[in-house]
Amino acid sequence: MFRILAIGIETFSGILVVFFVLALFQILIEKNKVSIGHKIVTFIYTFFVVAIFAATGVPSFNSLHFDATINYVPFYDVVGNFIQYLLNLILFVPFGFLLPALWTKYQTSKRTIFTGFGLSLLIEISQLFCYRTTDVDDLIMNTLGTSLGFMLFKIFSKKKPELIKEICLTEDVSNDRIIKFEETILFVIIILVMFFIQPAIASKIWSIIL
Repeated sequence: MFRILAIGIETFSGILVVFFVLALFQILIEKNKVSIGHKIVTFIYTFFVVAIFAATGVPSFNSLHFDATINYVPFYDVVGNFIQYLLNLILFVPFGFLLPALWTKYQTSKRTIFTGFGLSLLIEISQLFCYRTTDVDDLIMNTLGTSLGFMLFKIFSKKKPELIKEICLTEDVSNDRIIKFEETILFVIIILVMFFIQPAIASKIWSIIL
């Protein structure tokens, strides 16, 4: 229960700032260039990415400490720790679904799955600096979760093509120099917030609760 509360607070602390910056970006940069559906789903996508960072416990600027605890052996404890394997799988399913739903450039399995793998690898490397185990099993399950999410997207897009068309950026919008890299800009914002700002907000919330 405490772990769930901690993840909730960490996610909420990051979302407060990230949502504010995203709203400014949409008002000042995107304006009427993208659909309302795309804007709304972008907030949902952002929530899940922040939740991924919160759940995996990536380090912040004030908690960096090198501690190389690494598991190189795949599925060494799959029976005894099956729930954790399943959670690592589920954690990345929304990412694999929403990435191609929002940006047409990710509507190929290779690009989406590679992006999920890259995000998971970044998280595992960062865990070398925050007293957590860098685990090849997490990398495998996160990538499988991304793959499953992409499969669900393909099924959904065939049943609801008009909805996906409404959510995704159109060709003329994607040619805008800034909006073209919307997902990259958003990812950088999330990293900066979670590394520098979120820890201070989370600390204030914890001080109120405790």
